[in-house]
Amino acid sequence: MKNLKLLNKIIFQFLIIIYFYPLLAEETVDIWKTENISEEDIETLIKEVENEEGETSIYDSIKPIENKIQEEENLKEKNKIVVGIFDPEENNLTIDMWKKSKEDEIINQLKKIENINLSKDAENILYISLFTNSYPPETNLEDSSFVNYKSEWLIRKKKINLIKVFLEKNPDLKENENLIKFLLDEFLSQANVKEACDQLKFSNKNNVSVYIEKFKIYCLINNEKISEAQLQYDLLSEKGLNDIFFDKKINFLLGYVENPNNDISDANLLNFHLSHQVNSDFSYEPSESTSKYIWRYMSASNLIYNSEEVDLDDERKINLLEKAAAQGSYDSNELFNIYKRFLFNINQFLTIEDSYKLLATFKSRALLYQAILLSDDLQKKFHLIKILNELFEKDNISSAFTEELKNILLSIDKDDVPEYHIKFYNEKLDVKKKEALKKIKLNNKIIHRSKLLKYFIDEDYNVNNLDKDLESIYKKIRKNKEYFFSIKDIILLEALKSDGHKIPQKLEKLYSIEGLTIPTNLIALTVERKTGLVLLKIVEIIGEDKLIDLDPETLYFIATTFNKLGLKKMRNNIIINTLPERI
Repeated sequence: MKNLKLLNKIIFQFLIIIYFYPLLAEETVDIWKTENISEEDIETLIKEVENEEGETSIYDSIKPIENKIQEEENLKEKNKIVVGIFDPEENNLTIDMWKKSKEDEIINQLKKIENINLSKDAENILYISLFTNSYPPETNLEDSSFVNYKSEWLIRKKKINLIKVFLEKNPDLKENENLIKFLLDEFLSQANVKEACDQLKFSNKNNVSVYIEKFKIYCLINNEKISEAQLQYDLLSEKGLNDIFFDKKINFLLGYVENPNNDISDANLLNFHLSHQVNSDFSYEPSESTSKYIWRYMSASNLIYNSEEVDLDDERKINLLEKAAAQGSYDSNELFNIYKRFLFNINQFLTIEDSYKLLATFKSRALLYQAILLSDDLQKKFHLIKILNELFEKDNISSAFTEELKNILLSIDKDDVPEYHIKFYNEKLDVKKKEALKKIKLNNKIIHRSKLLKYFIDEDYNVNNLDKDLESIYKKIRKNKEYFFSIKDIILLEALKSDGHKIPQKLEKLYSIEGLTIPTNLIALTVERKTGLVLLKIVEIIGEDKLIDLDPETLYFIATTFNKLGLKKMRNNIIINTLPERI
């Protein structure tokens, strides 16, 4: 009879899983498609799928087999490489947060995110997702695309200090080659040979490329370790190095040949640096195709054009310098010094609205820039600033104007800015309401602005006071017969419930979560405990928006999802940034 009961239970659970399979298997669901599924429904579903009811199971009879399988799984886990920067516990995550996700679905989601200009809030969640210490997802590939993505992200964002930390904590990754090369080129482009050579400490037998090996040889020579350099050079030659250009430069630096050979190579930054080092009469004309690293190296080494030396009639060269300034390869101050050298007549300034349109684009920018500096009329000044800004944007070189634009605007007292131009002024100076720095104003007549916030904000908050605070807030609310429970109120109270705190029944009866929806794909991923992938989906949802600008419904399902996954710290960050009133 007992076995029959157990068999019936298994059949019932099997039917339940079949019923919910379409939901759990969903992969192409629109991120905004929602169903009216309550938190209770989600909790029930999780329990059914994970068999968390705690009752005797027929599977108890095969526990020896399960244990054997578990032992094998544990052995596999021990052999896996943990990749990341900080401990999972810092954000209530686990080392296997990617374990249940396939690498290709992770990469596909990351590609979606790449097309979004993420807000700082969204990027912070992405950063936590990518660089929490964790096992990589399962992959059939020899090289992990996921680990490659992390390296590429660090390089793309130019996170130099983070790259150093990542290399220190993950020394044996083959993917580190690109990170090390990035650091070498980054510091060499600043003409800082010593700092560049110091980065070779991160290299080892697992992540050494030919480029890194060549760099090592040069650094040994630069540090006057000639015998070691010769040994490394011989070893590299034995491996089949066939680089005539490098051979000539190194043999000269080693003292084996007298002729330095003045050939110039811009194939990579090391070659370019060697070309410069061995040639006392070095001269190089950069072009549009010249790499940004070489541009920066030339600028740092005083090899690039001085503003006083530039021919003002050389349109090609000035256009080239404008593009280089936009890329950060040429000093933008030098560019604007060039603009100042142009000579215009008084009539061009008086009729500037028409005059600038008749000139070559670079001369138009020069005329407008000079007119801005000369103008005392703030209305006119802002008008010309906007025109000049548009000209830079039109040619896709707006970055060249960013710093000088800020300097111009900072020279204007904010109180004097014409009302029509206030928005532009604030945007370009990045003048925001720094909500996080403002003092929180508590209001016990509104739940999500009440002293209950202290639970989420104040690390020293005495949890023993929570029941008393809840009762106190309830009394305030009860007196207001017209009080309307907002979604933000619900977010706060449901967060407390999720942490195991009991909401007074009389207070809980005043609101309902019925009608509040959660995207079905988030529900499925949450049930399957694909935590990392859930975070990437949420990054996509937040997108370009700041947390404070998200609608309450979106805040609700993000906070609820974090509740279900036990991501208390991330949930608290949502609450702290979106619920309080600040002064």
